[in-house]
Amino acid sequence: MVRFWRRWRELYILVGGVSILLLACLMYLGYLSVLPLVFQRMEALAYDLRMRLTVQEVVPSTPPILIVDIDEPSLQVEGQWPWSRYKLAQLIERLNQAGAAVIAMDMTFPEPEPHPLDEIKQRLATPVILEQSLLAQYQNLDGDEHFAQTIQDKGVILGNLFHQADNFQKGELKPARIIWQNNTNQMLPTSLMMRGYTANLAKLAEAAAQTGFLNIFPDDDGVIRSAPLVLEWNQQLYPSFALQAVRHYLAADEEPIQVSTALVGKVKVITQISFAGKSIATDPTGQITLPFLGEAGQFKFFSATDILQRPVPKLFADAIVLIGTSAKGLADLRSTPFQTGFPGVEAQASLIQALLHPESIPVVPEWVDAAVILEMLLLGILMLWWYPHLQPYGMLVLGGLLALLVVGFNAWLWRYHYLNTPILPPLLLVLAMSLFFGLERLINEHQQRQRIQDMFGQYVPPTHIDQLLANNKLKTSMEGERRQMTVLFSDIRQFTPLAEQLSTTQVQRFLNAYLTPLTSIIFTYQGTVDKYVGDMIMAFWNAPLPDDLHAEHAVLAGLEMQRSLATRQAQFAELGVQQEVKAGIGIHTGEMTVGDMGSSYRRAYTVLGDAVNLASRLQELTKYYQIYTLVSLETARACPQLTFRIIDHVRVRGRHEPVFIYQPLGLSNQLSMLTQSRLAKHEAALQAYFSGDWLTAKTSIEALAELDSKHYYSLLLQRMQASAYQAPSAWNGIINLDDY
Repeated sequence: MVRFWRRWRELYILVGGVSILLLACLMYLGYLSVLPLVFQRMEALAYDLRMRLTVQEVVPSTPPILIVDIDEPSLQVEGQWPWSRYKLAQLIERLNQAGAAVIAMDMTFPEPEPHPLDEIKQRLATPVILEQSLLAQYQNLDGDEHFAQTIQDKGVILGNLFHQADNFQKGELKPARIIWQNNTNQMLPTSLMMRGYTANLAKLAEAAAQTGFLNIFPDDDGVIRSAPLVLEWNQQLYPSFALQAVRHYLAADEEPIQVSTALVGKVKVITQISFAGKSIATDPTGQITLPFLGEAGQFKFFSATDILQRPVPKLFADAIVLIGTSAKGLADLRSTPFQTGFPGVEAQASLIQALLHPESIPVVPEWVDAAVILEMLLLGILMLWWYPHLQPYGMLVLGGLLALLVVGFNAWLWRYHYLNTPILPPLLLVLAMSLFFGLERLINEHQQRQRIQDMFGQYVPPTHIDQLLANNKLKTSMEGERRQMTVLFSDIRQFTPLAEQLSTTQVQRFLNAYLTPLTSIIFTYQGTVDKYVGDMIMAFWNAPLPDDLHAEHAVLAGLEMQRSLATRQAQFAELGVQQEVKAGIGIHTGEMTVGDMGSSYRRAYTVLGDAVNLASRLQELTKYYQIYTLVSLETARACPQLTFRIIDHVRVRGRHEPVFIYQPLGLSNQLSMLTQSRLAKHEAALQAYFSGDWLTAKTSIEALAELDSKHYYSLLLQRMQASAYQAPSAWNGIINLDDY
């Protein structure tokens, strides 16, 4: 009966898990008509969150992208929209005189501007004959003609609009040279097909440097997250407004736009668009993910009336300038992952920024569906293999790890490879299977607990039953590994004569009073105590737990240990220690081996390597310099928040390479003005000393020796006196200290 129950349980667990996996795959592929919209909406929310969390901290400022805004103050000063072609021509002229490289107008001019003489004729009640001089100026008074002549050869980009539903056609489309590669037949690759368009007047389209479509289509929730680079109309591909602006800025107007394609089944899809030496990976319809830089205002805005009425700033030289509007009444506001009411002209600026820096564009690869299905299958098989053997807590941990793995893998693809892949389907699969197996195991364990209680309840105490039911396992790995770490050695100066004055009991009590507070400090700063050897303490940082600030924590611990010793002299005196207790501390940061090492009889979690030996040498050097905390150059470099003063450049015993050694002074923001002043004098003196400028060094060091560290400065003076008759080329500033 038990065997039958086990087989039945294994069967329904397998069937249930496989059913959840298949159901998740079918829902992702859209075969269940109810849930795809829910999936899309939730995936869009996840995308928005990911976009907000990974927004670029540093926005590239080359080339400058500026926005001339037809805002509410501009409408109040210059008049309501639409402005006359003469006013727009004046705006273009001033921007061109300021040196703008590209002037991209986020607007379309499909209608001719009424001619003032024609309006006069229409408004007069009776026909009149206009003066001959006025008729001679007919063409000069034509706003469209004046605007066309103004934008000629000034790098002006005009916008078009395509329509998905209406086959309405107005204005003239300016053709662009677009070719597609890997074209084995004349079939166009898949792209968004348009039915109609609203374009510019023929004379304006001809005078403009380029024209391109302004369309950026929102998702079903009204938020714009992607933008097309090409659209299809009448069996021909047309480029976007932003693409044309970038092409003109890069002086690639005469070069064709190349569209690379690939066959997916029997369908030809777009894979990338190339121009001016840049390649932009797209989704199969020629769209890219818009890498917004944040909320509105990431680009510099200038009110249009300020450009018309005041001197144009020099900032406009060689800039890409967009002319658009943020005025609410002109209805060019969009919703983005960062906010609603985002100016459409800034969306175009974001797209231009992305095309200029394609490395920032997240890509939706054409193989994304296959990759997501494969990811879900791997996750499902992994959970089907492991979950039946885990307890509920183990399932919770594994489910959390798998969820973190999914999120981390997705974030890694997004952050480092700029791949925009769905995150929700694999997460929901992990959640669904974790719930299924967790509930099954809880029900099974409840039944098993009840059976055990029924079987053993009358024979053993309840506490024993609880022990039988408990099944906790702890697995740890202590294998050796190479890691960048910081190690600290601390040793009491003159400990042997100190211990000789004390009894065995006094020595024990003294060491307890000495080691306990120092160990507590090491623990406070996240260190690990390796061992005690008499009065010597060895500690290290960044193992077994990682610590990104391991060097800084080690140095702060060393400084705190010295301060603690200074305050405990009275306590040591009560224990029979008559002399002042001082400790030398050496700290070094480097690569070392850490792990569980030893023999079959005794093992210890410790560190080994040349870096460990150097820290020990630095501790010994504190006797020579009578400076009680010394660190290496590597440690000092890893502590940007602390201030150090250079002590010497030495070659110690057992090492061929010399090492710079430093004394830590404390956190930089806590140093007094006096300490900073002395530090500056010290650095100048040591610079003269290392360079062999004995006269300057001797004068400076003698002055410093009057203040503090007399023993240390005396050592330097003795060296200079001994080296005074050496040739300058024989002095390199390195001292060999073979005894340390």
